[in-house]
Order: sequence, then structure tokens, then C-alpha cells
Amino acid sequence: MTNSMRYLIFLILAGFTGVTAWGQTSTTARPMAVNDTLTEDSTYVLQEVVVRTSPVKRKADRFILSVPPAQNKDGVELLQQAPGVWLSDERISINGSSGTKVFVDNREIKLTGEMLIGYLRSLKSDDIARVEVLPMAGADKDADAQGGAIHIIMRRHTDKGFQGNLSMNASFASSLQSYQPSGSLNYHSGKWDTYGFASGTLVPQNKGDLYVTRDYVAGDKGFSSLTRMKQPSRYGTIRMGTVYTMDSSNSLGVELEYVRRGYIWPSQSYSTLSVGPLDMESQGVYRQKETYNMYTATANYIHKLDKDGSVLKLVTDYISKDLHGRNQYQIFQEIGALNKDTVYRSRSNAAYQIATADLSWKQQLHKKSFFQVGMKYTYTGMKDDACYEGLEPDESWKPNVAYGYELDYHENIGALYGTYSLDMKRGSVHIGLRGEYTQTFNETERRTRKYWDWFPHIDGNFYFDEIHKWMLIGQYGRYIERPTFSALNPNRIQTSEYSYLIGNPMLRPTYINKFSITLVYNFRYTLTVGGNLHHDLIRQFGKEDAENSDISYVINENHNRENHWFVAITAPWQPLNWLNLNASFIGVRQDIRMYREDDYFGHFLYFANANATVLLPSDYSLEAQYNGVSRLYSGNSGIDPRHTFNLHLRKKWKDGRCVATLPYVVAICTGFACGGFCKL
Repeated sequence: MTNSMRYLIFLILAGFTGVTAWGQTSTTARPMAVNDTLTEDSTYVLQEVVVRTSPVKRKADRFILSVPPAQNKDGVELLQQAPGVWLSDERISINGSSGTKVFVDNREIKLTGEMLIGYLRSLKSDDIARVEVLPMAGADKDADAQGGAIHIIMRRHTDKGFQGNLSMNASFASSLQSYQPSGSLNYHSGKWDTYGFASGTLVPQNKGDLYVTRDYVAGDKGFSSLTRMKQPSRYGTIRMGTVYTMDSSNSLGVELEYVRRGYIWPSQSYSTLSVGPLDMESQGVYRQKETYNMYTATANYIHKLDKDGSVLKLVTDYISKDLHGRNQYQIFQEIGALNKDTVYRSRSNAAYQIATADLSWKQQLHKKSFFQVGMKYTYTGMKDDACYEGLEPDESWKPNVAYGYELDYHENIGALYGTYSLDMKRGSVHIGLRGEYTQTFNETERRTRKYWDWFPHIDGNFYFDEIHKWMLIGQYGRYIERPTFSALNPNRIQTSEYSYLIGNPMLRPTYINKFSITLVYNFRYTLTVGGNLHHDLIRQFGKEDAENSDISYVINENHNRENHWFVAITAPWQPLNWLNLNASFIGVRQDIRMYREDDYFGHFLYFANANATVLLPSDYSLEAQYNGVSRLYSGNSGIDPRHTFNLHLRKKWKDGRCVATLPYVVAICTGFACGGFCKL
């Protein structure tokens, strides 16, 4: 294709992008290496070498996505390119399995939902060397990694002196404004490596409408509501650390991190509840204020036992999280000729303390085999309380004891694990076994639970040729999903006049058996078939209140069985030097049996993403990305299909040290389909 033709394609596509955001990144183009402080991976420095190859490779237990510098992408954008990974606003999954753990340089990021997504957005491609996606976590990972694991390996500078990175991204729309500044600074001198990082997300405007309808068992009832929300928020993180390499065999690393999020969300709701010929209309004005703080301290010591890869490693971390909510609600109701005015407020507090220590010994037996043994201890403590007060006619506040709650919960998990790996001429095998002892204690209810479980894991692969262009991979693992503290809390948490949440202290853990077979061609094209078999799967159910059928509540219960059978395809392709294509598709058959005496019923689900990058003259590039997910089912509720299309135009200057990006984003058919007593 001639330059004029490529320019014509560029002009046609760029005409549809619009100008919605601007970003600029400044870096120093110097050699970098993988951070080996929190991982024993070897360090390689390549200079004056140009290699044209696919950025995605498949190994026996993982996908590896290499990240070249100056891509001007954040962590979320990189994960959207990773095979089998799907991200929503609140969760991450691999091959359709939720519960995925995220690690940065072997340190688990103990955030969930929007907080985790916000953290990933703060990571920049200039500081990331590669992303590794493990569809099944090995025995050296916690048994609750039922959704696999994602490892983000950061770069480590090797040139003496300072190196830095600054960026600013912004988004503008009629309902959304967002600013994302970030910066990093690295210093290398002799035996010391020091780094610092800071980023923030400021959302001064974020407006949206939420529509809800509810189907009741009784045919003469109906419910509908409209909520208009404003959700401005602030998010920031600061991370700093240092690595001291004592000698060729010993290194010590320390890292500190602080994360803060705050928001004030005013909203208005308009609801209509119909009971026969009677309509009850409500108007609510809500003001929700929340602040969240997380402090993390991590230390690790690595002692290399020999030059073959044997290593002794100790990793410890301590996390303190606190959350404070201050909410006020004012509700006006019209029930026929009767008018009712209700004002109440709530104060909630939650504090988490999490401490872990992981000691492991890896012994390289010879070049093709090694074993690893280790032990880990994790302590989690949570104190959670809320107080509701109603405004009396005399303007005084009276506590509503029925709505208030307290929870004091402690969890101790001790683990022993061992793995063995052997590489052979025609294949390899990796086996592992993990044992976990769990003790939970509910101080509020004086309830204790203790149990011991075994979790085996095996990876095996067969090479069809000497260069491993064709390979067949088989994997099996057993995992657990423990009930969250909030899901066990038996106290009632009011969410509106017509709905509330309540925990279930009788919840049992979910056990998952996962297996898959993967065919790999040309190191990166893959076809995977497998199954995730769940026993006692925890799901949320919407139900009618026994005392007042006009009110609904949400509670967690155990499904007897739920099996997910899936097919996954990944296809990264570079047909031309200036064109990169990457696509993945996951199809799932979801078979559900809620109770032992029930029959199975099922649904088909799909997840898909595709990415195309066109390299244009004058250091321009155009990237188009599609992400889609079908309607999802959980309990007796569902989430509508979601389709997003992103278009990015990038321009580089000064050998990639400065980058400008113009993104365009379209979201189609997204929303919450139904809740409560939906007819699926």
C-alpha cells in the first residue's frame, strides 16, 4: 500500500473520532529491565536489536504479553489486549471465570471492584515490561484464586541516574469529565534502585440515569423507578520503594503505598408502586459521602542459592484499610390522599487489617527440573458498623435500632504447598499440591468455623515438533471461594424505602474443579475447551419480604451445582508490517441446578474482544478496539449485554518520548436488566 493510500485511510477513520481527550508522555529512551526484586526472573538488556514478532506468546501455563515502551496506555488498556481477559467497571475475569487475582511484581493488589480498576488505570505502559495471564493459578497461589491470576511485571532501570515519566489524560463528554495525571521517577546507582510513583483521577462531572422495573409474584403489583445520579469522585495513589542488592546472591526490597478515594454523590429518585388500582408515588433526595484509605507496607528478601536458579524468598506485607460513609436521605410519599415525609441519615465505618507472610524455597535439580516448597500465613480482621437515625417532628434525631448493625470478624488461613516441574524433549509437566487450614471467628455472633482442604493442580503439555510451534496443553486445578464478611453479616442494611440487603451466616464455601485442553499453533494461536464445575456456588437472590410484600431484599445463597463449559479462541495476527490484529472469543454454556431436587437449566454466554492497530506515516497510528459481552445471569437477576467500541489516534514525537492520544469511546446496550423477582 502506498503512503497516499494509507493517508487516505487515516483521514477517513480520523474523521469519525472527534476530539475527546489529550495525553502527553515524556520518557527517556534508555535500556530497562524487568524488576527482579519481587520475582526471580532473570534480567535481560537488549540494545540496538530490532525484533518483529507478535507481542503475545503462549507457554504451558500462561499467556505472555510483551509491552514495548512509548505505547501511552494504562493498565486497563493493556489487559483489554491480553488473551482471555475481560474487564467490566467492577470486575476482571479470565475465560469467563471471575475471582481473578492481580499481582504487581508478585505483590497481590488487595483491591476489588471499581477501586481495582482505578488502580490499574494508574499504571502506565512505560513502566510495565510484560503482562502474564494464568488461566489457572498454581499451587503456589492462594486456593481462592479461582479466576486465575494476572502478573504485571514492572521495568527496572539499569542506567545510572534519574529517569522519569509524566502524563496527563483527560476525557470530555456532555455527562462525563475526567482528568488523569500521573508521574514516575526512578533512580539507579550502584547497589541501590529507588522509585516513586503518583497518579490521580479527578472526575468533576459524572451524570447518569438508572431505570428499574420489578416483576412480582402477585400479578396485581408493579414497581418502576427512575434515579438521576451525579457521581463526582477523586482517586489518588502514591507508591515508593527501594531495592538494595547486597551482592550477587542477596537483595532486599521495601515498598510503601497509599491509596485514597473520596466522593459525594447526590441523586434523586422517582418511584411508583402499584397495588391494584392504588398508586403510591415516592420522591427521594439522597446525599452519599464516602472516603476510603488504604496503607500498604511490603518487604521482601531474596537469597539466590546457586547460579542455576535455586532461591530462598520471603515476602511479607501489611495492609490497613478504612472506609467511612455519611449519608442522608429525604423521601416524600403520596399514598392516595395521604402524604408522608421521611428524613433519616446513616453513618457507617469499616476497618480492615490484613497481614501476610510467605516463605518459599525453590531448588533447581538440574537444567530441566526443579521443586518448590513453601508456607504462607494470612490474617484478616474486620470491624464494620452502621447507625441509622430518623428525624423526629421535634427536629431531634432518634436511632433506628432495626436498621443498625455491627460486625467483628476475624479470619486466619495457614497454607503449606509444594510443586514439581520437569521439562522433557517432547513436553513438560508441572504438578502441585496445596493444603489450607481456615479458621473464622465472628465476634458479634460468637460463631467459629474451622476446616482443612486440599487443592491439587497439574499442567502438562506435549510438543508436536522440535521448535514447539505446535503444542497441546492440559490443565486441572481445584479451588475455593469463601463467603465475604459482608455476605455473612446477618444484620439488615437498608438501601431504600422498598429494598434492603441482608447477610446469610449459614453460607458455605464454594468449591470449583477446573480443567481445560488447549491446542497452540505458531506459539500464539490457541483453541481451548474446558469446564468450571462449581459446588455450593454463592449467588445473590432477590426476594419478597415476608412481613411486607411491597419490600424486596437481596440475600446470598448457595447453588447446589453450577457448571460452565467453555470454548476460547485467541488469534493475534500481523499480516503486514503496518497492521496488527488481535482477537479473542469465549463461548460459555452455563448449566444451573439451584437445589439438589431441581433439574438443570442453562444459558449460553459469550465474551469477545478485537483489536486492530494501523501504523501510519509520520509516526501516527490508529487503534480500534471492540469489547462485547452477552446477557449475564446470576441468581434470579440478569445484566443486559454490553458492547463498547474504542478508537485511538496516536502521534509520537522525539523517538516516542512524547505521545498525544485522541480517544473516542462508544458504549451500546449497557445496563442492569432486572432485579428482585425477575422472570428469566
